This record gives sequence, C-alpha cells and structure tokens, in this order.
Amino acid sequence: MTTDVRQPPPSTVASAALHTPRLSLRSLRTTRRGVSLARIGVWAALAAGPLALLTNCATPHTSGAVVQPKAPVAAAVRIADPGGVAALFTDLWLRSGSADDQSGTAQAVRALAPTVALPQRSGKPAGLVLQRTVAVRSVELGNGSWSVVVAAQFDSAGAQGASTTPAVRLRSVRYFAVPVQSAEHSDGAGAFTVTAPPAEVAGPASAPVPESTLSRPLPTNGPVTRSLAEFFAAYLTGVGEVDRYLSPGTALAAVRGTRYRSVTVDQVDADSDSADGAVPNAGRRVTVRAQVTATDPAGDQWPLSYVLSLAARGGRWEVTALEAGAPLKTTHVQTTPGAGTATGGEGR
Repeated sequence: MTTDVRQPPPSTVASAALHTPRLSLRSLRTTRRGVSLARIGVWAALAAGPLALLTNCATPHTSGAVVQPKAPVAAAVRIADPGGVAALFTDLWLRSGSADDQSGTAQAVRALAPTVALPQRSGKPAGLVLQRTVAVRSVELGNGSWSVVVAAQFDSAGAQGASTTPAVRLRSVRYFAVPVQSAEHSDGAGAFTVTAPPAEVAGPASAPVPESTLSRPLPTNGPVTRSLAEFFAAYLTGVGEVDRYLSPGTALAAVRGTRYRSVTVDQVDADSDSADGAVPNAGRRVTVRAQVTATDPAGDQWPLSYVLSLAARGGRWEVTALEAGAPLKTTHVQTTPGAGTATGGEGR
C-alpha cells in the first residue's frame, strides 16, 4: 500500500517563509502617538506625588483634622495666705489652758499645732477677756514657712465699771507673731501647721502718709460746699432725692439704715482752684474731699470723709463719682490755710 503524501508547491512555502507584515503610514503615526501618550502618562504619575503633597499643604483644612492630644501642663499653684489659720489658732490658744487638756478648745488647738504647749492658768479671775483676733500682717519666709502677726482685742472683765480712757483702750490690744508651715496637698487643698507658740510683739508702726493732691480749701459758702451739703443730706439722711444732685448717667443709691438725723459739711478741699468762685462753664471737672459730721438720733457725732468727682452743668456742681480713698499728691501745690463749715439737710 502506497501512501500518497502531497507536498505544497515550492512557491507557496517560500512565499509563507518570506512574508513580512507591512506597516502603513497611518499605522506608524498611530503607534508613535501611543508611545507619546504613554510617556506623558508616566511623567504625570511621577509628578502626581509631589504635586499632591504641595496641594495638601497649601489647602486649609476645615474638617476632618486630627487634633493631637496635648500633654497636661502643671498649673502654677499658689499657697493660700495662712492669716486665717493663724488668727483662729491665736483665738483658741488664748482661751485654752493646760489644766483642761481634754476640752474641745484644747483639742482644736492640737489639730492646728500638735506640739505647741498650752498656757498655764492660775485659777484667778482674768482681768481681760478676749473678744476677737484678726491677722494684720503675713510674711512668707521661704520653703512654705510664714510669720503671721495677729492682733487680739481684749475687754475688761467688768465691762460696766471699766475705764474707757485712751490708755486702757490701747492696752486692750495685743499682738502675737505666729509661725506657720504651709504645704500643698495632691488634691489641691492647702495644709497648715503652727510650729511653735506665738511670740508677743509690739504693734505695727505708723506708716508716713504722702501729701494729698486735695490741698486747696474751698469757701464755706461757695457753690461746691452748698451743693455737697444738699447732696449728703439726701445721701445719708434721706432728705430729698439723690438723683437730682448727680450728673446724667451717674447712678448712686442712697445709704439705708443709718438713721442719721443731720449732716454737716465741715471742710471741702479741692485739687485745683477752678471751684473757688462762681460755677464755671459746663464740662469743667474737679475732685474734692469732703469732711462730714453725721449726727444720729442719740446725739452721737460720727466724722466721715468722702472723695468725690464733680462736674459743672447748668450753673451748678453735680456729682459724677463717689470714690474710695484720696489720691496722693504728685506735684507740689501751695496749701492755703482756712476751713469752712456748712450744714446740710435742705433739699434743693
């Protein structure tokens, strides 16, 4: 049996082996365009990272910002002034005694000063009776150590027959320096301990007082004194309305509960000579200090002192402010001797 194997024509084999696809001009342009676009895409991808970073930094973030928790900052803690503790201790210590070590007063002293000795009482009636104590000066010595001066006021045991001379009143006040150690608890509360018995000391010295700017006395019958007499009559006794003596926009309520029967303006001192004569044009201002005597229904007289700001308006002086304390002198003003007196009580 013979198998007939037919071979392809030589021309066909040669043609298939030598065949090469031809690229037209249009195909070549399309290929080049694709390569260019691919290169652009690669460079765009590489540039996208830095560009995105710059854009993120330049764009304000209005939402979605993550707030980093801040580390807690320890607040500056100021140890409280131990004046109140020292005054309380002095009050309890002066009332206590070693013979009654288990009393409530002695136990209260121990709570504030565990190692402090108590006074030893003779058993005889006391000549002076403690009335109250008050801290008058506190000095921080460092490392939580303080020295507090406490004033203790005593009255004579026989109050009805006691002498009221100035010398006796002076001796009825005694001063004690109390050493106090302070510390701060972790919960923020202060801690205080009296470390030794109090030391009796002399009272505080008088401080020199600078000369005041209010050094020019005004006439007793001048417009300022007359206006103030009427103002204080309304302000302290209720005779008349306070508002009629105030500048527009000034609010000042009358004093209630004083029960003063009358008020006398003894002297008025100003900071300038603009209030000596007639009332000046509207808008002129002056500061004055008025020395006032108020008399109560029992006939007792009370010397009072007020510093006021006044303004001229409508041919009279009106109160614009009632100040606390007199301003100190900053420049020399020649003082003119003299004084004036005027009695209030008549409403305008």
